[in-house]
Amino acid sequence: MPQRQLNIALIPLDIKPLDSVANVEQALARIASLPSPADLVVLPEMFSTGFTPDPAEAFKNAESPDGYALTALAEAARLHRAAICGGYSARLSDGRLYNQGFFINPDDQSTHFYNKRHLFRYGGEADIYTPGDKPSPIIDFRGWHLRLSVCYDIRFPAWNRNRHNSYDILVVPANWAHSRYYAWRQLLIARAIENQCYVLGCNREGADTYGQYNRGDSLALDYWGKEIGQLHPDGTVTATLDGDRIRRDRQRFDVWRDADNFELLL
Repeated sequence: MPQRQLNIALIPLDIKPLDSVANVEQALARIASLPSPADLVVLPEMFSTGFTPDPAEAFKNAESPDGYALTALAEAARLHRAAICGGYSARLSDGRLYNQGFFINPDDQSTHFYNKRHLFRYGGEADIYTPGDKPSPIIDFRGWHLRLSVCYDIRFPAWNRNRHNSYDILVVPANWAHSRYYAWRQLLIARAIENQCYVLGCNREGADTYGQYNRGDSLALDYWGKEIGQLHPDGTVTATLDGDRIRRDRQRFDVWRDADNFELLL
C-alpha cells in the first residue's frame, strides 16, 4: 500500500497530425515548464502522431519502442526525476501496429508497455491496429501500484476490475472527442468508485478528423469519484495523491472484500 504523497501532472497536448518532432518538442517543453515538480507526468494517447484513418500513413509514422519519441521522453524522465506515461503508435518487430501505452520509470530506467485491448471500431482504429492480448502490467513506482488503460478501454469494467486492491492508480491516456465528454467523465468516475482507486484521465486538446477536444476535459479523480485536480491556464492539471488516506479509507470502507471473482477469456 502507498505510504506517501505523489504529485501528478496531466499535460493535454494539442497534437499536430503525424508530426512526431513537433509533438515531442511540445511535450518536452511542457514538462520542463510545469508549475511545480511532479513525480508522475501523463501525456495523451497517440501523443506523438495523433490518429490517422490512412493505414499507410499510420505504418509510416509508427515507431519502435526504442525510437525517437520514447528515447527523448526517457531522457526527460531522467532529467526531471519524474515518471512519464502516455500512449503512442507502435510498430513492433512482428510488423504489426499497436496502440501502445507506456510508463517510463526514472528510478530504475525501466519502461513498461501495454497494448490497448479495446480498439475503437466506430472510428476505424480496429482496421489499422492489432488489439492487445494481455492486461496491463501492475507497475510499482515509489510505493504506489499503477495500471494503464487506454481511452476506449474504460468502457469495459471487467477489463479494469481491481479485485484485491492490486493497483492504487488507474492511468488513462486518451483521444476522447468532446462530443462524448459526458460519457468520458461518467466512466472515469465509475472506474474510480468501483475500484477504490485514483483515476488520472489525460485527454488531448485541439481538433482532428474525429472531432474537437476541449481544454478542461482531462480529469484527476480520487477513489470516491471526486475531482481533485487544479486546472492551469495552459490546460495542465495538477494534483497530489495521498497514500495514507487511500490506505486508511480502504481499510475503513472495505467493500472490495465483497467483489466477485471471475476469469477473463481473451
